[in-house]
Amino acid sequence: MYRQIRFGGTWTKTIGWLIGANVAVFVAQMATVGRGPVDVTPLLGLVPGDVIPYRAYTLITYAFLHGGVGHLFFNMLTLYFFGGDLDVFLGRLRFLVLYFGSALAGGLASELLLRGSSRGPILVIGASGALYGLLAAYALYFPQTEVLLWFLLPIKIWVLVLIWVGISLLYAFTSPVGNGIAHLAHLGGAAFAFLYVKRIWNVGALLKELKYRWRRRRFRRIQ
Repeated sequence: MYRQIRFGGTWTKTIGWLIGANVAVFVAQMATVGRGPVDVTPLLGLVPGDVIPYRAYTLITYAFLHGGVGHLFFNMLTLYFFGGDLDVFLGRLRFLVLYFGSALAGGLASELLLRGSSRGPILVIGASGALYGLLAAYALYFPQTEVLLWFLLPIKIWVLVLIWVGISLLYAFTSPVGNGIAHLAHLGGAAFAFLYVKRIWNVGALLKELKYRWRRRRFRRIQ
């Protein structure tokens, strides 16, 4: 079996525009911090319980905000490492549906499950929901690909994503915003990617696939 280890990413125009948009918004954040009504972070950030109806746009805009240079850098590095391959594989339109659909699903998960938190108002920011969607899709499309964990340890992408999703699932029940990380946004993004890749909302295709698997199972029993 062919073994592929990822050492870098694939640069595309789509990835360039997304990284550029994230960097531009971060610069705007830094330029307007503490400036009241023009402060970009509270203006575009998602506050669970304060979304519908007047701030519904934050279900997407939160994904372009970041809490610091390190947060931005590692998110954009992840986007570069895995987004380009998916952009080429899926095509630009389907890739953007995956990216923004995952971001939206992450925002919705945070809005529905964190509203009314006993910790008071929570600000959800970051592209992690969209990126978890990309990672989950990558693991489903290219499960045998290996990545270098901490740039040293080879590990299959599906194992790594399963571990990360498991950690987010654990924290979602114990400390959903622990350490300032919106774990529910991660889970929402990954869930959307799974549904998107498996086309579960396409009832006709799903029924055909289930029928095919049932017939194949019966055939094996006969053998």
